[in-house]
Amino acid sequence: MNKRNSHLLILASIVTMGLTSCGGGSGSSSSQSNSDSSNSQSSSNAGSSNQSQSSSSQGGSNISVDPNIKDTISILVPSGNDNEKTMIKNAFDTGFSLLYPNVELDMQFVSISSYETNIRNRVIAGSLPDIVWTNSPEYIFLVKNDIAEPLNGYIQGSEDAGDFVFKDDFKTSYFDMASIDGLRYAVPRSADCVVTFYNKELLAQANIDTAKIKNGWTWSDFLDICAEWRAYQDGLGKADTYCVDAYLTGWGSVSYPLLRSFGADVLDNDGKISLDSDGTRNAVNCIRNLTEKKYSVKSGSTSGTSFDTGTTPFCFQSAAFSLYDEKTILHDKIDVVSFPRIMDNNTPKIGGGIAGYSINKKSHNKALAWQFLNYLISKEGQEKMAEGGLSLAPIRKDMDDFTTQKWGEGYTDKNLSAYLCYDDEKITEEYLSRVSPEYLSGLQEAFQDFVSDATNSRKSVDKVISDAVDAITDVLNS
Repeated sequence: MNKRNSHLLILASIVTMGLTSCGGGSGSSSSQSNSDSSNSQSSSNAGSSNQSQSSSSQGGSNISVDPNIKDTISILVPSGNDNEKTMIKNAFDTGFSLLYPNVELDMQFVSISSYETNIRNRVIAGSLPDIVWTNSPEYIFLVKNDIAEPLNGYIQGSEDAGDFVFKDDFKTSYFDMASIDGLRYAVPRSADCVVTFYNKELLAQANIDTAKIKNGWTWSDFLDICAEWRAYQDGLGKADTYCVDAYLTGWGSVSYPLLRSFGADVLDNDGKISLDSDGTRNAVNCIRNLTEKKYSVKSGSTSGTSFDTGTTPFCFQSAAFSLYDEKTILHDKIDVVSFPRIMDNNTPKIGGGIAGYSINKKSHNKALAWQFLNYLISKEGQEKMAEGGLSLAPIRKDMDDFTTQKWGEGYTDKNLSAYLCYDDEKITEEYLSRVSPEYLSGLQEAFQDFVSDATNSRKSVDKVISDAVDAITDVLNS
């Protein structure tokens, strides 16, 4: 999931959260089975510079790798993100390296704020690692620039090897969030979605009944509590305080699902502009209502309060629970609940996305690169990443019970089930995949400006929409 501009640094933490099975990666027993299979199938290929052909949408790729191979896997992870580094390193050092003891890990780093430029320069220099961190929507950049290897054949190869049953074992919708034309291009390392963090202590101080705050609560429930908080703050003479750090103007993972919840979209399935609709008008009014009633800060305004500082009760985020609970001012004062469902058109949508890894098409050993990704999505691999700091819902269906799985350790008394609700309603910024990648940044900027404009009460709703349509038209005609 991707936060632009002012929230890029937060995203770096989230994706350790952010973000979505090795020659047998589903555990030591299947690993041994697949290692034996590797020896019997293609011992003559062991140690070759490229042990698999490009993946295709039909049939399984050759994923066999000699467990005694001597090689190095290079991997690109976000810089300034110690959590991502530690979870990957722990999975490699304490798990994968036991299966392939002569393989070494070369970890390299990419700045999220200059992701596309950095990737492009590495491609030109021929120095892009075998495995590349990506998210939604950056995977589109990798695909449309012919950088990411299609993974369908590798997934099929692992199924053929008995590592997993794809549709039964995984939350496949997250793999679909990194797909184009039926081909999957990234392995989500967790199931990332937007949830609502809330400060129980602040709400108790305001004598607000929190009974409505439960998984499946609605937007109306949320607004009712915002109204109570506003009245409480006004009674204290605190006019510059707000109820929610909504990230509406800076993060498409909140604003785009909100738009879709009202039955609207930026572009239709053919890539044509479809923003001018009644649904969009309802969405603009919804955003305007948040800011005019001072539940959320307007674009361009500043606030002396925030969830991070323990002065605002709500925050829409997709971060791991630990990111906030580890803050001294919030520790043991917060909990989490599902994103409020917007039911106006019976099409509630929740922001979801992927933070995960793609294989470089020019990787020197794609089979080995796949084996590492295959390990990351195995049950053992997911546990090893959790030990390394990944306290987000795993990508596997059989690990949802956070009270017994490592990703929930230390938080079994919290409502981590919020991360697991309504998977069928979770969407990424789908409109971005409907046009060529050169429009990606321009479209995101135009949409962000549109949402920001929605908070401007001096501009009519129709003017907000027409200006956005003009801006998007300019992007697509550039």
